[in-house]
Amino acid sequence: MIGLHRENEMITPHNSSPALDKLVSHIEEILDSEIIVHRENDAPAHGILLDTYSYTTNKNVIVFSSSQLGLLKDFVIAQNSVRLLLRGIAQRRGNYRVLSYDSGTAGLGMTQIYLDTLKDEKTRNLGVWQKKKLMYYLYMLFHESITEVPWEILSNVYIAKRCKILQNAQTYFLVKESMKDMHELVSFKDMLPRRYFVLHNAMYYARDMYLADITAELKLNPLINIPELQKFKNLDVKEMMSHRWSQSYWYHTKLVGDAMTNIIKMVLMFDFSGKLDENYYYRMYEFGQEITNRWLMMMRMQEWYRWESPGHLRDAETRGDEIEDIATQFVFGI
Repeated sequence: MIGLHRENEMITPHNSSPALDKLVSHIEEILDSEIIVHRENDAPAHGILLDTYSYTTNKNVIVFSSSQLGLLKDFVIAQNSVRLLLRGIAQRRGNYRVLSYDSGTAGLGMTQIYLDTLKDEKTRNLGVWQKKKLMYYLYMLFHESITEVPWEILSNVYIAKRCKILQNAQTYFLVKESMKDMHELVSFKDMLPRRYFVLHNAMYYARDMYLADITAELKLNPLINIPELQKFKNLDVKEMMSHRWSQSYWYHTKLVGDAMTNIIKMVLMFDFSGKLDENYYYRMYEFGQEITNRWLMMMRMQEWYRWESPGHLRDAETRGDEIEDIATQFVFGI
């Protein structure tokens, strides 16, 4: 039973599974720091991690949604706890970095996005103001996704290997979130260059394809879980080469997603059953960086963002409007 803390209230008991208690105690011992857990009505499904390594706070806080109960709640807390551990170990080694950006890197990314809107027949005729908004939206969307997905993979692999009692909750959560993640752009996909719809969804496809194999849960496989992808499960080569499928956003998502999945497999050649010490966790952190870098190279986005201190990213986030304006001027040569 770990402590549930609420602001301006006394500490109250917080029911949790023995598996979560053991994990949290292990992480607190390694980091020599307390993990504080909050329940909030409006917290997102994946929770919120506010840690001393990334933010100007002196507490490590995990927030989960009030609608999450039992082992589902425990899974969300566990996933964020593992990510906290990786950040803390990297900080201890003097190598904790996050993907950040400035007006220069944003200008490079937004220039490529603008050129791609001109190449794509569905977006080349958008108004200039629409192209301007699309450039920054896609630039920030990919920053958010590439910042999150590799670490989701690592934390889920760890939980699958080390906290098997949470596996049913883990599968339920991932199946539900996968459906949401892979349909985030569907309603306005005709307003996007196809390349960006495909690359964005391919990251989530790769995450779930790899985790389906690790957890031995077929229902998590995108070719089973995602209705638009089910039709590609048993295509033969002749069908795949047909015009019908070659023009499909979802078929291209499968192709790129399979390549991204292979990258994960090549990087994670690791004995996850090894001794749980600082070297083990620092190696996991390095895997997160390596997957990120390889994906960025594959997507031709390696110059869009760069590894910087958390303070650099906090500063960039506070100057979002300024960065967008300068980068937009860069794109149009103003």
